[in-house]
This record gives sequence, structure tokens and C-alpha cells, in this order.
Amino acid sequence: MQKSESLRVLDFGLTSPANINYLTSLGHSVYMANIVQDATRPEWQKPPDPDAPAGSESDIAANFDIDRFIAANLDFSGRDFDIILLWDTANYLPSVMVPALFERLREVLRPEGRLLAFFHSKSTGPETAFSRYQLTDSDDLLVLDGGSFPVRGVYQTRQVERFLEGFSNIRFFLGKDNVREVIAVR
Repeated sequence: MQKSESLRVLDFGLTSPANINYLTSLGHSVYMANIVQDATRPEWQKPPDPDAPAGSESDIAANFDIDRFIAANLDFSGRDFDIILLWDTANYLPSVMVPALFERLREVLRPEGRLLAFFHSKSTGPETAFSRYQLTDSDDLLVLDGGSFPVRGVYQTRQVERFLEGFSNIRFFLGKDNVREVIAVR
């Protein structure tokens, strides 16, 4: 990002004035999207199936209205992006939503655009706390507490590869604290 100018960046997570300042100081435009918090709201639930057992995570996920959620939260008004910083957002969404999320991101990512995503390999533990990732001038990220959202899905490498079908170049890296880092090019 430091070598290019005038990139459009989609940054997921809690609004970060530090990221906005950092990216705009490099000459980039920034669009923020905080869908984890929005996904917990009851308005995205369809009426439950009367024959299904109530209250389970799978029941809640099965009744998640993916199409309405995407239309309301991932409509970027015709914008497309050079870089998408998804961070670990996918781990905190209903599992039925994740394939549709990646499909939508592929649609709004420009050709040769890059997507950065993190995937937790465990569902519990201190390293799975919902965080806000802050860009810095160095190669390191500053990780800040982002609230109390539980991990709702842990994805194996094969599942992540399926989410990223249609991307031309996918690289996996093993990061700290049981996190896999993925860089994908459209």
C-alpha cells in the first residue's frame, strides 16, 4: 500500500480513526464496514421453522436472512476496491453467511485487487477475542480489543480455499496465536 497511490481500500471492523488517517496519508480512499455487530441484530432472522429445535446456533444460522443482510450491509453504491482488509471478520459471522460474503467481496474487488483475511483455528481462548486491527508504519499490526463477540465458525484450509474460488492467487501463512493469514488476488 505504501508503494501505490490512490487505492480504494475497504476496511472491515470497528471504525478506526488511526487506519483512516494512515491510509489517507498515503493518498488512498477508505470505506469502512462493520458487519459483525450488525449480524447479531435480530432483524436478520427469518421466522423459524416450526419443526426445527429452537435456540441452537445451527437453528439461528439456518434462519439468517443472507440476501437481505448483504443488500443492506454490503451495498457499496457502485464502488469497487483495490484492497479489502477483511481481517478475522468471517470467524464472527453466522457460518451460512460466510460463502456469500466472499462471493460479494469477489464482485467488488477490482481485477488484480488483493484481499487480506485472518482465520482463527480455535473457537475459544484469549487469542480468539474480537479485535480491531490497526495499521502502523512498520510491518506489525496493533491489535486492540474490539468487544465481546464470540467466534461463530472455525474454518479449515479446504473450506477457506472454497470460499476463495474465483481468485487467481491464494497464499496461506501461519501467523501468531493460531491464526492463519490469507492473501488472495482477484
